[in-house]
Amino acid sequence: MRENRRRVRKQRADRVKLLGIGFLALVITLFFSVRAAATANAGTADSSRTKYYTSIQIEKGTSLWDIAGDYMTEEYASQQEYIDEVMQMNHLKSDVIYEGAYLCVPYYSAEQK
Repeated sequence: MRENRRRVRKQRADRVKLLGIGFLALVITLFFSVRAAATANAGTADSSRTKYYTSIQIEKGTSLWDIAGDYMTEEYASQQEYIDEVMQMNHLKSDVIYEGAYLCVPYYSAEQK
């Protein structure tokens, strides 16, 4: 009978240890999941964005509106605002651009370059 009580106490102690280890593993998993989620969200709309410039070569059939569709970001109120900036930067008097020419175009990015 005494041996039976010892065995029961040992089984309970083993269960408590297992529950403690399981709880600790859960806490560690949750901690690293939260940190991973915070890292994955870095560079999203919550972070600051920097204005950059790049040079592009005009391909046949490309218009300033096509370029705006490719490079314009939410910092611009409209495509026309973006096109006006591109025209001013490149000293264009009209919206006519030619195949083979190079234009400097602005864009915003959260990535630090």
